[in-house]
Amino acid sequence: MNIRKTFFWLHLIIGCSAAIFIFLMSITGVALTYERQMIKTAERSDYPTAPTSSAKLLPMSEILAIANTYPTKKTAVIVVENQSNAPIIVKDGRKKVAYLNPYTGEEMAIPGQGTKIFLGKLRAFHRWLTLDGKFSEMGRWVNGIANIIFLVLILSGLYLWLPKRFNSRAFKQRLTLSGNYPNKSARNSQWHNVFSIYMAPILFVLVVTAFFFSFKWPGNTLKTLVSTESVALAKPVEISAKQSAFQLPVGQQLAKVKALYPEWQNIQFSLESAPFDSKVYKIDKGNGGEPQKKLKVLLSTLTGEVVQQQKFEQLSTYSQLRSYIRFTHTGEAFGLFGQTIAGLASLLACLLVYTGAMLSWRRWRNSRKVKNNLPAFSN
Repeated sequence: MNIRKTFFWLHLIIGCSAAIFIFLMSITGVALTYERQMIKTAERSDYPTAPTSSAKLLPMSEILAIANTYPTKKTAVIVVENQSNAPIIVKDGRKKVAYLNPYTGEEMAIPGQGTKIFLGKLRAFHRWLTLDGKFSEMGRWVNGIANIIFLVLILSGLYLWLPKRFNSRAFKQRLTLSGNYPNKSARNSQWHNVFSIYMAPILFVLVVTAFFFSFKWPGNTLKTLVSTESVALAKPVEISAKQSAFQLPVGQQLAKVKALYPEWQNIQFSLESAPFDSKVYKIDKGNGGEPQKKLKVLLSTLTGEVVQQQKFEQLSTYSQLRSYIRFTHTGEAFGLFGQTIAGLASLLACLLVYTGAMLSWRRWRNSRKVKNNLPAFSN
């Protein structure tokens, strides 16, 4: 058996063994392509409206007083979105504790909750093959192994894609769709060859980045290979009660941050119980999935001036790479265009699974007919 036949049978056997899992990951990946936009649209449809045409937003001081009444294990965090009727979010670590009506301060129902639950379960199935949205170690490993097989399929497929004779006609046949097929098998074969070569680079990136979701060793290995040191912000210093009398109200501090970064989409800050000479504001100028558009600002609570800022480029190499890996997998790191490309690649991965399965089925049926001395199946 020559090398090409060895690669062919490897490609066929492992492809058939993991086809269903690769298909499930791909089709759910398609459904999750615009997850962030779908959630945001569902949330905005539930945002409150002004009770009267002349109603004004509550002062930030009143909002913070209400937010402080919620018990939290960690220091409470406030999230403000760049939309006039968006609720003020109170968080305890990563957990969202409450959504406050910006006009009344009353607690709201979770906006877009139905969409969030549905997409959360779909995401869990995509990652862990669970239907209840909970983490599954077994599902994580199954998908991880399927991703390894998918990577082998991509690499072996690239080798098998190369024509036996290197000439322009052979490459043209493998790079373009003729549209004139004598039977379904010829069509499936050309679809499999043409779409696979164009999608291979994107699928390679999606599969490799998926390893970081399925296994711990890629992240641990990366941490040993690159720098983990970053330019950290100075720690705020606690001030006396006398000095705190000269502090700017948080509302004024927030207004200064908004003016300094007019492209902000959301701003986060914590509610410290003691007075400090400075305060950290986390600013996101992107869609939430563009790490390069996030930064932290250390603002003087006494003067409102920026003491220090930490941009994405000042984070450790490890932190930067992990952020890019996380959001390159979904395409979000490159905005709507990146999401669309990732979704299209996932959709075509479904087509590759289908055409590969059909070609394998035809080969198996033909082998059975030959064994029984019957005419080979050709359609």
